[in-house]
Amino acid sequence: MRPLPHRGERLGDGVFETLHVRKGRLLFAGAHLQRLRQACLALDLRPPLTLEALFQEAARLAEGIPAGRLRLVVYRDGAGSYTPPSHEAVIEMGLQAEATHPFPLSPAQRLVRYPVAFLVQTPWSAYKTLSSLGYIQAAAYAQAQRCGDALLLSVQGHLAETSRANLFFWDGKKLCTPSLRTGCVAGILRQQALQLARTLGLPTEEGLYPYEALLEAQEVFTTNVMQGFTPVLGIYGTGVSFRTGPDSLAAHLAEALSRQLAPYL
Repeated sequence: MRPLPHRGERLGDGVFETLHVRKGRLLFAGAHLQRLRQACLALDLRPPLTLEALFQEAARLAEGIPAGRLRLVVYRDGAGSYTPPSHEAVIEMGLQAEATHPFPLSPAQRLVRYPVAFLVQTPWSAYKTLSSLGYIQAAAYAQAQRCGDALLLSVQGHLAETSRANLFFWDGKKLCTPSLRTGCVAGILRQQALQLARTLGLPTEEGLYPYEALLEAQEVFTTNVMQGFTPVLGIYGTGVSFRTGPDSLAAHLAEALSRQLAPYL
């Protein structure tokens, strides 16, 4: 039998960040640090060292790694019932080296709508918490349907995100992404994409959209710090397809990000 994990880890009482490592550097480290700080405040977690010191150690660990992902986990210490015994936190850090893959523009994928709408805004929904059951089930569903990812809706029926990425679509006039009010994660690359789009002169909007709005879109893509911009070919079972290719917005935004990250790619 395996020993029981710490209480916080066992009950999902914690948060994590997954950082993209390229040429020994952590991409978007400052944004990850800021989100982790906000998450610890929201969950009232008190790490044993400053987050700045934690990220300095993470940067040292990433040195010399051509490509990979570094995972930082902060969860409540102690054992017992659901009532937290303290606010002290445990930190775990792990680095996984990987083969270099296309970034920041990934191969196009097809999405499938996950039939269970479970996302709702909470004080902690914008962060990457260890309570990830819904995302895991949605990802497994997409795999069973032989699709790249699962499209998630809020309990109110609004477009939210996918099992591992934020969602964007072009409606012909503006670049739209679901609001954080849907319960979607405040993705690191989501914010980068909005800033890049504005730099390129593209109108942007964060809002509440019905599922049907996506089916009427001209272009759809997702964003994730590990995959970058991933164009969407279509939605499984609908017969709807979207624009992809070198003239797509996803390709132009990925090119703009490549210029910003040139020293690290």
